[in-house]
Amino acid sequence: AVVDRNLCFTPPAAVAVPRSLIVVAMPHACARVTVVVAGETVSVPIPTTYCHHGEIQAEVTRAIVASLAPAALSAARMPLPEKLLAVCAGLARYGRNNVAYVDGWGSFVELVTCVSELAPGADPWTGARALPRCETCEACRRACPSGAIGEDRFLAHCELCLTLHNESEQPLPSWIEPAWHNCLVGCLRCQKVCPEDLALRDQVAETAAFDERETGLLTAGINRELLTRESGLRDKLDELGLLGYDDEFLGVTLARNLRVLLEAR
Repeated sequence: AVVDRNLCFTPPAAVAVPRSLIVVAMPHACARVTVVVAGETVSVPIPTTYCHHGEIQAEVTRAIVASLAPAALSAARMPLPEKLLAVCAGLARYGRNNVAYVDGWGSFVELVTCVSELAPGADPWTGARALPRCETCEACRRACPSGAIGEDRFLAHCELCLTLHNESEQPLPSWIEPAWHNCLVGCLRCQKVCPEDLALRDQVAETAAFDERETGLLTAGINRELLTRESGLRDKLDELGLLGYDDEFLGVTLARNLRVLLEAR
């Protein structure tokens, strides 16, 4: 079993009487960076939820807290299985790729969950629901290089998902082919071919251009000490909203993924 260490099922102390959960979806397009290797400029996408993740979560939480304050009700962010909650609450539906889709925004959304003292409303609990077109569409299954989206069941085989492994600082399993990598972190192959995302897949929220020297620093692995000297590199990562991650993510995970991408191109 894979356990997400970021999840918390104990309500925060800031909410004295937890009574309801509030799930919010925010549209959030992918980002794109360019790097330079041997004089060649290479474009590298970054999927939704990585850039400015912490900032968006905090911004939405502040808005919820502010909206409840006049009624003397408290709220606080509570990291829960947000896709499942959004789907069961009727806000989203699952795709065959197990990604959550929101009407009009596709899968390019950021989900935020807060627990609050607000009395629960009459919103129906629908249970897990899939997109109707997934009954006949297999675009994502055919596009998945690792076989994580199988024919045997709707639930994805997460142990085969490329995202699971290239988000980690651990060495990549030997069965992962370098050519499968297509993003600085995560994977977009199933979303790029999904008909639900057709009108949105080329939208870009943030961009940054790293010159050849900066690209070399990124692939070698960066740390906080280096970033204090390299203000230009630091500012670009900050504009992308990536500085909130820990040193292992910045200096190990991203460096390894970028090397693999560039070597396999």
